[in-house]
Amino acid sequence: MELPGLADFVADPYLREKAEKKAQSLLDELKKAVKAEVKDAGVLRKEMRVIVPEKAITDHVAFNFDEIANDAVVPGFRKGRAPRRLIEKRFAGEVRESLKTTILGQSFFAAVESQKLSVLGDPLFKMKEGDGEKLVEFQEALSRLKLPERGDLDYVCEFEVKPTFTLPELKGIPVRSPQITIDDKAVEDEILRQRKVRGHYEPLEGGAAEAEDMIVADVLLTCEGKEVKKEENLQLGLRPSRLDGVPLLTLHEVLKGVKVGDQRSVECTFPDDYERADLRGKQGRFEFTVQELKRLSAQSQQDFMQQLGCESEQELREIVRERMESEVDRLIQRAKREQVFQYLLDKTPIEVPTDLSARQTDRAVIRRVVDLQQNGTPMPEIEARIDELRTSAKEQVVRDLKLSFILEQVAAGLGVSVAEEEVNTEIARIARLYNRRFDRIRDDLQAQGLFPQLVEQLKHDRCVTALLTHANIEQVAVPAPTSEP
Repeated sequence: MELPGLADFVADPYLREKAEKKAQSLLDELKKAVKAEVKDAGVLRKEMRVIVPEKAITDHVAFNFDEIANDAVVPGFRKGRAPRRLIEKRFAGEVRESLKTTILGQSFFAAVESQKLSVLGDPLFKMKEGDGEKLVEFQEALSRLKLPERGDLDYVCEFEVKPTFTLPELKGIPVRSPQITIDDKAVEDEILRQRKVRGHYEPLEGGAAEAEDMIVADVLLTCEGKEVKKEENLQLGLRPSRLDGVPLLTLHEVLKGVKVGDQRSVECTFPDDYERADLRGKQGRFEFTVQELKRLSAQSQQDFMQQLGCESEQELREIVRERMESEVDRLIQRAKREQVFQYLLDKTPIEVPTDLSARQTDRAVIRRVVDLQQNGTPMPEIEARIDELRTSAKEQVVRDLKLSFILEQVAAGLGVSVAEEEVNTEIARIARLYNRRFDRIRDDLQAQGLFPQLVEQLKHDRCVTALLTHANIEQVAVPAPTSEP
């Protein structure tokens, strides 16, 4: 969550600059004024109650009115000459809305600093929802919360914190550098993979759902007979999944063999970090009504050959082999990188939750998605891996989560940063792997929220490059890494 500014409704650059300076002043004052009560909400999770004293609110409401009275242009009056009562009447709503944004955001930062907490990600704010409570994002909290006319501002939020640990010795890491050769099987596997990349899902008429198929269904989630959520035309893979933050480990078994029009249901348990606190730990039920079935159709060999300008399958194999051989250096680097990762994991004692929250899982999943896209993995395979990571592949998620914490600290220690041209170069490389335009790939990364993680991945790769310059590298013959990390 970025630090909110003051008086966002003021367009004048001069007034905005003054407002932002006052925002920093407010933060410094709130560090001394706010009261915070913190308690554990799980491993690496905290619940914090924050109280902003009435005086801090009234002082800054008055200050905003003073700023506007001195600088605002009101029709019928010269600049700075409008009566104070008119200023208050005209700008009361905007002032309180702007100050609400500032005080909520800055009081959180002030409380976190006063408690010396290292926060991971954005907080979720606890709001009343019917007879219970619900955790909501910052913007939704703003829309629900009102700045009190009198009295203190009192709110409760939950957030995750970073683990504390000590890095191992980073010089002399033992690494084996593989000698990679591209054999005939590897070429055939790559051709099939590229055909899948260029393939598409087609409607399945009259058949039953099988592994790797896509199901389009209307989904109803209930608890104790009452509707919790309802969604139409949701796409589902035939695999364990997480829907609305609820893990469904047997979904593939429930949906196996369904046809259009079929109805299936599966019981579930709402996790301890579910957005609605009143449902946590309770039993729920998902009901599915199948609307459509889809099956992946790989691009034909002939179309693939035509796309690459090949006149024969032998020429196709030669072109694919040449491309793979041009990637050998990258594959070798990748194999060495994985060894550095394993060394850091083995040598760094670090605690992460045994029961991962949905947000922690998402963080690890996003990292893995970017890694797979950097390797050109077909999207259907990526989607399957995502669902696997969200549900059953707990050890892999824990590993990725630990690694992200470790590499963040390594990057900070080495002062590693990534330039924009490096990011663009990597996006262009991914675009070539997927046979798509640069701008389309970049837009997709932005739309899916993967762009920051790509930058983070590149930063981690630079960390590895730095560590390898001081590693003990041995040249050995080992199996080449597969196309999936």
